Amino acid sequence: MKIAYPHLLNFLKEKPSLDELSDKLLQLGHEHEIEGDIIDLEITPNRGDCLSLKGIARDLNYFYKAELDRDIYDENIPKSDFSFQNKAKDLCPNISFVEIEIDGSISGYKPYLENYFKDLKINKNNFFTDVSNYLAYETGQPTHCYDASKINDTLVLEKRNKKEKFKTLLGSEIELEGENLVFTIDGIAVDLAGTMGDESTACNNKTTKVLVECAYFKPEEILGKARQYNLTSEAAYKFERGVDYLAQESVLRRFLAIVSDHTKIKSLSIYSEQNKTDLQQINFDSDKLNSILGTNIKEKDQLKYLESLGFSNDKSMMVPSHRSDLEHINDLAEEVARMVGYDNIAAESLALGIKVKSMEQSLEEKCKNLFVSHGFFEVINMPFTADESESSISVDNSLDKQRAKLRTNLMNSLKNNLAYNQNRQKDSIKFFEIADIYTKAGQEKRMAALVNGRSNKNFKEFNAQLDYAYLKGLLNTIALELLGEELTYSHDSCDEYEFFEHITFKGKDIGGIGKLNNSLIDSKSKTPVFAFEISLESLNLSEKKIEKTSDFPAIFRDISMSIDNPEVLKELSETLAKSIKKMPLIKESFIFDYFENKKLNVMKVGYRFKFQTEDKSLTDKEVDALIKVLTDNALSINGVNIEGL
Repeated sequence: MKIAYPHLLNFLKEKPSLDELSDKLLQLGHEHEIEGDIIDLEITPNRGDCLSLKGIARDLNYFYKAELDRDIYDENIPKSDFSFQNKAKDLCPNISFVEIEIDGSISGYKPYLENYFKDLKINKNNFFTDVSNYLAYETGQPTHCYDASKINDTLVLEKRNKKEKFKTLLGSEIELEGENLVFTIDGIAVDLAGTMGDESTACNNKTTKVLVECAYFKPEEILGKARQYNLTSEAAYKFERGVDYLAQESVLRRFLAIVSDHTKIKSLSIYSEQNKTDLQQINFDSDKLNSILGTNIKEKDQLKYLESLGFSNDKSMMVPSHRSDLEHINDLAEEVARMVGYDNIAAESLALGIKVKSMEQSLEEKCKNLFVSHGFFEVINMPFTADESESSISVDNSLDKQRAKLRTNLMNSLKNNLAYNQNRQKDSIKFFEIADIYTKAGQEKRMAALVNGRSNKNFKEFNAQLDYAYLKGLLNTIALELLGEELTYSHDSCDEYEFFEHITFKGKDIGGIGKLNNSLIDSKSKTPVFAFEISLESLNLSEKKIEKTSDFPAIFRDISMSIDNPEVLKELSETLAKSIKKMPLIKESFIFDYFENKKLNVMKVGYRFKFQTEDKSLTDKEVDALIKVLTDNALSINGVNIEGL
C-alpha cells in the first residue's frame, strides 16, 4: 500500500521527519520502502486496519497524537425508502446505503482530493468514483457507487451458484461460476460483492444521482475472488483482510461531507442494517502480560499503550471494532511490545543446564550412525496397521478403517517398504527402522533391518548378493562395539522365516534374525531377503561406562581378511572380541567392508580398529605390536587368510 508522507502528516498533531517516521513504522512492524515522499508499506495480512491513512495514523497515535476525526456530515439524514433485500445476513451482517442527488456542478477538486490523485499518480474517473477511491485511501473502508437512475427494481444481496456473464466496470467480461456473493437486480448480477461492480450500473461524469453502498463482508467470503476472475481490486484486497464492522454509517457521513465540500446536495436519504455490534472482549491481566513479554512494565503504562490504540480501559478489555485480529492476552502483549519496541526489551540470559542423554538414546543414535555408514536407508513408517493379533491395540475413531490397529512389530512395515521399492525396480535394498511398537503388555522401542539384492554395483561383483552373514555381522558389531558384549544365537523354527535364529543378550531373549519366507512377502522376491528385529529396551546398558574424551590423537588401522564360510566369520568375530577385551588401547572396532564371491567360494571382511590413550600420543611401534597380536589370533583360525601374511 502506497501513502504520501504529506498526506499522513495531516493526520498527526506532531510532525515527525520522514526518517523518524520510518523508524517508528519499522518498530511497529510495518516494513516499507521510501521513494521521494511516497511510503510503500508492506502490511501483513492480519493488519487490514492499517490499509489507510487513518489506520497508520492510529497506529502512530501514542508517539505523535493522531488527529483521526475528519469533517463529517452531521445533520439528520432521512431514512431511505429504496427497496433492498439482504438474503446473506450471515455473510454481510452490517450494510448501509445512502442516496445522494447533486445539482451536477463540480468546478474542481479541493486540495486534499486533488493531491490524492497528483501525488500518487492515480488517474481520475468520475466524481463519485473518485470520492469513493479517496475515501478508501483515507479510511480503509471500500464503498461502491451505483448510478441510482439505473436501479429500477429491488436490489438483492444473495449467495448463489449460477453461470452468467458479467461485464466489469473496467470493461472486461468474465463468467461467474460456482458460488458467488452478488448484488442482483431482477435476477441479474450487477455487483460481485466486495470485489467489482458491473458496467451496467456504473457511474459516469453525467451521474447526478448515486446510491452509495458501504458494507462489512466476512473476509473468507471475499478471499480469492479477485484472483479467481483475474481482477485487480483494491476493495477486495481490503475486504479480504478485514474492515471495521461498525464503520459503515460514519464512512458514509464522511462521503457526504466530501460531496458537500464540492457541490450542492439536492436530496439524500440513508438505509442501514446493523446485525453485528458486539465488541470482542479480552481479560486483561497486567502480571500475565509481563510474564509473556519477560518485562516489568507498570500496569498504568500498559493501559496507556493500549488506550492509544483504541482499547477501552477496563479489566475486561474491549477490542476496537477495527481490530478483528485480536483474540487473547497474547495479542495484547504483542501490542504493548510494539509500543515499547522489541529492541527496548532487555534481553535476559537463559539458565541452560546440560542435559545428558540416556544410554538408550545414545545406543539408538549409534545404531543409526552404524547402519547409515554401511549404506542403509532409515525408514519411518506410520504406527498404524491393518494387521491384527491377540496383543493388538485398536484405535478409537480411526480416520482410516484399514489402519485401525497399532503395530505390534516393525517387520511387517519393512516388508511393505521392500515391496514398494522392488516394484520400482530397486535391486539393492538395505533398510532399517527404529521405532516404538504397541501391545497390550505395553510400549517398547525396537530396531529392525532388512536386506535384499545386490551388495555392490561394482562390475566385478555385479552378481554378489546381500546375505545372512553380512546382516549378522552388523548385528554383532552393535553388541561388541557399542555394548562390549557378545550376542548368542539359537536355531528355531518360525512360520515367517525359512531360516531363523533367536538372539540372546546376557541370557535374555531380545529378538530374532533369519531368512524371510519369500512366499509370505508381497513383493514375491526372487532373491533371498534377510532381516532381524530386536528390542533396544531389552539391552542392559548399566555396565556401559561413559569415558572421558582423550586430548590425544587416535590411530586407525584396517585389517582385510579372507574367510571360507559364515561359520568362520562367527568364530573370527568371537576371537577378535576376546582379544580386544585384553587391549584397553583399542577404543573402537567394527566391520567396515564385506562381500562374498560365490564363484571363488571366498568371503572377504574388513575390520577397522581405533587405538587411543588418555595420557599420551601412541607410537606406531605400540600399535604395530597390538595389530600383530590380532592378526596372529585371527590366523590361528582354520579358514582365515590375510593377504601378505
